[in-house]
Amino acid sequence: MVKFTTMVAALLVAAAGGISANLQGHQVGQVTPAAANRLVETQNSARWTELSIELSAQQVAVQAMADAREAEAARQAAAAAEQARQDDLAREQAAAAAAAAAKPVVAKPAAVPAAAPAAAPAPAPPAGSIQAIIVSACSPYGQATVDWCLRVAKCESGYNPNAYNPAGPYYGLFQFAMTTFKNTPYGNQNIYDAYYNAAAAAWKYSVSGGGAWGCK
Repeated sequence: MVKFTTMVAALLVAAAGGISANLQGHQVGQVTPAAANRLVETQNSARWTELSIELSAQQVAVQAMADAREAEAARQAAAAAEQARQDDLAREQAAAAAAAAAKPVVAKPAAVPAAAPAAAPAPAPPAGSIQAIIVSACSPYGQATVDWCLRVAKCESGYNPNAYNPAGPYYGLFQFAMTTFKNTPYGNQNIYDAYYNAAAAAWKYSVSGGGAWGCK
């Protein structure tokens, strides 16, 4: 600021010196007082205009330098803040990595598949029922024979021990032909007896399979 004030003072002194020189260059006797005043005013006005232009240019330059310094300071402050943020982030990541490396790894137990529910056993037939008689007669030949006997007796006669089909003719639970029944170990028994009819069917199934019956 002191430098700028000194420069303005120097310009004013130079302007005054220039005006005095111009006046001395004219012969006083040849210039009237009015003309001299007008000359001085004209020269003063022109010089002041030049000084104003020079001062404005100097002010603009000074302001531009101040703005540039402020912009550079702001840029440097922003760069420093960004660098500090990056440094903090790097420290946080390093700390997280160190913590993860120090943490013990716990093995996850393998999933144990759930056991399939066991199939519910078929309910036992009521005691004294035709199905119970069939089970009793066929059991000596195994469960597969019991299952076959129950299935075929239901298909052939609907569990009716007195069923009769004149087309054969066929008799009883398993719709035996009389000659076929006579050729079993129970052939001397009553063909309408549910137990012996079923026992004869189980024996024949164990010997030659179920091919003699249309029901399977």
